[in-house]
Amino acid sequence: MIIREAGPGDDAFILALNASSEPALGPLDASSWDRLKTLAFRVLVAETAAERLAFMVLFRPGSAYGSDNYAWFEQRFERHLYIDRVAVSPSAMRQGIGRRLYQSVCTLARELGETRLTAEVNEQPPNPESLAFHLAFGFRFLLSRPSGSGKVVAMLERPLEDA
Repeated sequence: MIIREAGPGDDAFILALNASSEPALGPLDASSWDRLKTLAFRVLVAETAAERLAFMVLFRPGSAYGSDNYAWFEQRFERHLYIDRVAVSPSAMRQGIGRRLYQSVCTLARELGETRLTAEVNEQPPNPESLAFHLAFGFRFLLSRPSGSGKVVAMLERPLEDA
């Protein structure tokens, strides 16, 4: 498996995987995706020679991204790499794809001088698999809060000094 920067040829894959991952991920149409990827620091794709398996969208501090969840982290942390959305194809789940993505993002964040990863996971509607994954990977639960999308989310951080 390799992890690489997404390109224009990945748009249909990302939109389809995002759609199949709702409600764990918020809806994303082509226009919203075009804006999101323009604002993102990086969009990563995990793939084998045979198929694309996952994607992840990352934001650094100071982005013009309008997410209220991102803004919540921005108000609290000067140095963080925000994971906006991540999705793994159902056929690739439980094969270590998410762990490899997150390990590569930890390395990237350290290289950038960031001190933590930040992310949120839905509590309502519940996403227990994602929450369990994040906690097992070293994320800490900070608090629950209603998001602008109408969901209740668990706000999480993963300090990098102990990784």
